[in-house]
Amino acid sequence: MAHGDQMPAMNSLDLPLDQKTMRPLGLWDAWRISTLGFGLATLVVFGSWAFLGQWFYGTLGELGAYLAWMLLYLGIGGETMKGLLPEWSRWQFHQVFSLAFMAYALAWMVAWFALRNFGGEMLGALLGSIAMGWVLCLRLRQMREWLRVSVILFVSNGSGYFLGSWLHQQWDMPWGALGWGAAYGLMFGGGIGPAIWFARPGSSAP
Repeated sequence: MAHGDQMPAMNSLDLPLDQKTMRPLGLWDAWRISTLGFGLATLVVFGSWAFLGQWFYGTLGELGAYLAWMLLYLGIGGETMKGLLPEWSRWQFHQVFSLAFMAYALAWMVAWFALRNFGGEMLGALLGSIAMGWVLCLRLRQMREWLRVSVILFVSNGSGYFLGSWLHQQWDMPWGALGWGAAYGLMFGGGIGPAIWFARPGSSAP
């Protein structure tokens, strides 16, 4: 390094990335990482609901239980999906994913607590996906991809959630909850990776 050059500050999310030095990450790679990573996080969350749901609701209340499960998503999902931004540090990815997923989760909870019916679930999926897509594109500096990212998130989120809800109605607990988690985790996870891939600086999106 020549005299006067500065070491890049990897602590900051606000510094531009050098796209020429980024490790190539294909769309298939992004799908695989997020499907497995978010799928694992979801099985943990829905598994805790299936086997420990009474404890969560009884100890923390409904809102507290949802917030606790959100934290599980942030920790497990952030750790298992950090490969979606391989040129960023672990802490940087956790920041981006946490902000985006919290925006989704909080928007969903507001819609659900306001309506508490199918309409609330659908509205939550829509508003949550829009909020998550907006935060991702804002933090990754690709606002031109916001619509595409939000649509990917909404389709994958909604299809996984409502397929899982149908499975939950068909099967007794705990299998219904685990089936819901598997469908939601794999399908929404399968959308999160491509969404981040399209919003990622230096992606080869058309």
